[in-house]
Amino acid sequence: MRPFEYALVLISILMGLALADIVVSFHRLIRSRETVKWDGRVLIATSLVMLEIIRMWFAQWTGRDLATALTFGVYLGEFVQILLLVLLAFSSLPDRVRESCDLGDFYEANRRYFWSVFAAYQASYFILWLTVFGGTQATVGGTVTPFDWLRMIGPLAAYLILALVRRRWLDYLAPALIIAFYLLRYWNQSLAI
Repeated sequence: MRPFEYALVLISILMGLALADIVVSFHRLIRSRETVKWDGRVLIATSLVMLEIIRMWFAQWTGRDLATALTFGVYLGEFVQILLLVLLAFSSLPDRVRESCDLGDFYEANRRYFWSVFAAYQASYFILWLTVFGGTQATVGGTVTPFDWLRMIGPLAAYLILALVRRRWLDYLAPALIIAFYLLRYWNQSLAI
């Protein structure tokens, strides 16, 4: 087993736990669908978390041959980042479904915490990008463009705004745009060498 593969095991386990929590919580909501008052903001925010978990696992592959990505400091930073993703997954859907479950009320009660954790996650992602690539490479062997800086800082700003500003249309639009951006950016990328 190569060092990269060894390091990826713990991260993969944590990401699997995060996805499993979302699936179990969603299953409970579906099973109790008669008593659930659905809200699209919760569903789109949860979709963004799931996409981010998948995207993050997929992006781990870019560090496979980069020596600085295998240092303890960087690995510890990635571990903290993944823990933040786990917190996001655990907070994206209610854990229990009572006799009546209003996802709109859940979103409003959870909104500031959820988007603040997302902002912390994106900030950690940005710091690791600066640490591993020094802000000079987009990927291994690539060059950074203003677009690369935007893709790091843009979501961070969006998550901070979502945490601080209470606008229903923004709760739909910002996550939807980030989802669309990630899908367009990663759709044709491959794990193949």
